[in-house]
Amino acid sequence: MATMSIAQSPWNWQLQSGPQVMIEGEIMAHPFSGGLRAPQWSPIDMDGDGDEDLFMFDRDGSRILVFERNNSSWTERPDWSEGWPEMRDWVLLRDFDCDGLPDLFTSFQNNIHVWKNTGLNTGGAPSFEPFAIPLMASWDFGNGAQELPVICPFGDKPAIWDIDNDGDLDFVAFTETSTRLYRFSGQSSCALDLKCTNRCYAMVSEGSEDNTLFIGEDHECNFNVVDPEGRPLDDDEMTGRLHAGGAITALQLDGEEAHDLLISDVSYPQISGLFLESAIDGQDSTAWVDYAFPALIDHAGPADSVDLERFPAAYPIDVDSDGDIDLIFSPNIGYEIDDDQCVELWTNEGTAASPVWSLEDDDYIQDGMIDVGRGAKPKLVDLDGDGDLDLVVGNKERYEGVTDTPTAIALFENVGTSGDPSFEWRTWSAVDLDVNNIESAFPAIGDLDGDGDMDLLVGDELGYIHQFENTAGPGSWPIWEMFELAISDAGGEVIDVGQFAAPQLLDVDGNGQLDLIIGEKNGSLKLYLHCLTGDDTGWCLSTTPENGSNWAGIQANQADIINGHSTPCLYIDESGIHMMIGNELGAIQYFGVLDTEDILNPLVEITDAVGNYIHGARAAATFADVNADGYPEMLIGIHNGGIRWHQGIVTDISTATQPKFGMLYPNPVRANNTIRLDYAATLLGSAANCEGTAQWVATDGRICQAQQTGLGTFKTPNTPGMYVLVFANGDASEPMAQLKIPVIVLP
Repeated sequence: MATMSIAQSPWNWQLQSGPQVMIEGEIMAHPFSGGLRAPQWSPIDMDGDGDEDLFMFDRDGSRILVFERNNSSWTERPDWSEGWPEMRDWVLLRDFDCDGLPDLFTSFQNNIHVWKNTGLNTGGAPSFEPFAIPLMASWDFGNGAQELPVICPFGDKPAIWDIDNDGDLDFVAFTETSTRLYRFSGQSSCALDLKCTNRCYAMVSEGSEDNTLFIGEDHECNFNVVDPEGRPLDDDEMTGRLHAGGAITALQLDGEEAHDLLISDVSYPQISGLFLESAIDGQDSTAWVDYAFPALIDHAGPADSVDLERFPAAYPIDVDSDGDIDLIFSPNIGYEIDDDQCVELWTNEGTAASPVWSLEDDDYIQDGMIDVGRGAKPKLVDLDGDGDLDLVVGNKERYEGVTDTPTAIALFENVGTSGDPSFEWRTWSAVDLDVNNIESAFPAIGDLDGDGDMDLLVGDELGYIHQFENTAGPGSWPIWEMFELAISDAGGEVIDVGQFAAPQLLDVDGNGQLDLIIGEKNGSLKLYLHCLTGDDTGWCLSTTPENGSNWAGIQANQADIINGHSTPCLYIDESGIHMMIGNELGAIQYFGVLDTEDILNPLVEITDAVGNYIHGARAAATFADVNADGYPEMLIGIHNGGIRWHQGIVTDISTATQPKFGMLYPNPVRANNTIRLDYAATLLGSAANCEGTAQWVATDGRICQAQQTGLGTFKTPNTPGMYVLVFANGDASEPMAQLKIPVIVLP
């Protein structure tokens, strides 16, 4: 397993597959893989054992999963998902240089970027280097050839395959208007020497308002390239050949000699099969269309057609290792889709030359994951008082139709022990939220009435908090019943934080009573202390003149400079209350340890991404020591509907890796030792060689001068803990910070 350095917080984690989870007596294959929404699939032999493993890129959140083939099953390998290049919109793995290593093709705006696979790292993931940024091709519109980028609209995916079997890759993609197809033909074996050979490929055009396809006399093309090329080989040379792609897929669908196409439309749940033949002029032309593939050709099984709510894309992969191509279908879009059932597997029950397509599974691989639809919000808490931590998972919604998107709270009981957790599913819907029109349920759990059992607060999309009382009693599995709809503060005003209320219950002021922290859509936090008003208790909003009701000045980082979607995930240990929030970027921000002397004192962000883990959008995390080893686990729920499990591990000099950029070392470092900033003079100019230009800032707000023992070398504090080494220009009493680096100081 790859160890991620958490030099920005007091812990380290490993991304792992997590403990066992059972549903109705069946062990889930990969419960903590994070869920799926718009997955894209490619084969790749990750471990060099001669069989094809499975690469997945989810365009919703730009996340990666890699599965190892184990005979007829798949095992997710978290260590294989690290170290890949930046990717977006669509990804296909194809070997363009005939070295046996799949190279990486991905979208960039309306072009294609290509990364060459240079072999496996010691950690398992392939190494890549930029090769064609962007991919170019020769175009000839009648005035001579010119080099221009290969066109592929970012909302689609191309077919990339050796269509004419001449030893190089060919490309088929929609035009800029998304009504006709471009073909780019490879000109040299084992290379990416491309030429735009047809701007009206397959002699087909799609309607601008629906999925109607115009062929034959209904198709018009008056803007093609010079000497458009179709299929250069004779028909008898094409017999038995299979071809594959992405959103557009080229392969043999009906056992005829010519290759065919699968094309989908964003507004439709089915995918169209285009059956091609060679026209008189040598071009590939569409002879007829099956708008609900494979209804009109040989098929078997429980369904006649692919049906994925909207915009299905096809991925040809030999899933069962029988020598012929099977088809995986997934949505090519991340919204208004059946988000907990969005992977269809159609196996080929026939042969490579005469396929018979049969629906094998409609939630393939996904059924082995905890997937609550959209926007998972996990909490680890002892629900039944048996001494171990159970798992609670709220969700934003589960899509069941345009006007039917219910929210729910799922429960998983820890049937293992406090040191060896194992979870068993109890329910997908612990309380009836629909009866009160509650949407985007965000759970917070604690004993609110002092009766020894766990009560429930639920934040909703409108910014309100709803209270449910546990009527089961201590030591029993909870039964929650509505106690107060839209709770009020101590003054009788309904608590309303705007939108997407994200509550957490925690004793912030140390008085033995639970306080209420609430995140919200605009990215800030509200703190409501448990207060005494007359003879009763209530929630009192904490404010300061500097930050108003924005607790400690904390702000979630944003994608569009408007929102942030803060989700509090504070954690208590012997050091105090660690201040952390999730944000809409998918990261967990860390603000150090709360100052117990002044809990409203403003806090400064120490890291914008704990552990550099970003698994998908809208992160909501929970921290807890699930296995009683003294190190908290980190569970991150994401927009894709699932959870990623990060196992807490020991932090010491022998196991910790260096920070991402390796500027400050060693880190962690022993107390009363020295630490060096590499290339300090280059980074800070003369400031690095001056007194009063660096300070140690502790997480409780303490500031002490950093003693400089040489150029870029500083003595560490004598007290272990979490610090930030702040470099500044000018007078250190009024610093203008140029660089801030978190440091762990060990005993």
